[in-house]
Amino acid sequence: MSGTDLTLIVERKREAARWLAVALADRRVAETCLAMSPPTFGIAAYHCQQATEKSIKGKLIIAGTHFPATHDLRALGAMAATHYPQWRDLFVACIEWTSWGHAYRYPGLEEEVEPSAEAIDEALQTIDTLAHHLRSLTDH
Repeated sequence: MSGTDLTLIVERKREAARWLAVALADRRVAETCLAMSPPTFGIAAYHCQQATEKSIKGKLIIAGTHFPATHDLRALGAMAATHYPQWRDLFVACIEWTSWGHAYRYPGLEEEVEPSAEAIDEALQTIDTLAHHLRSLTDH
């Protein structure tokens, strides 16, 4: 491996670590939304979608894959699964959260039912798994 290749790998890891940091901040905000009285499930869902999106994009950065400016977890997950097939089921589990990126943030979308506390908890556990995997890719 040449010095340039090593430099590129280090740069990718550094960039992915920045995405991970923001994903973890979104995760913390989601937890805070659950702890509010009353809880704000819709805003928690938004931050779960954002944390998931940023975690997947971090994996794509490590893989050296350019991705479009999208919030579509199906598209991002499909791209990531080509590099990380062992995580395909995890990426598929996140697909339905794409709508969480906009459904609870704007007036006029009230027909969208907010997710339950259990759904948010499940999302947080999935985010933890995604973040753990991304951290393992950036720490070496």
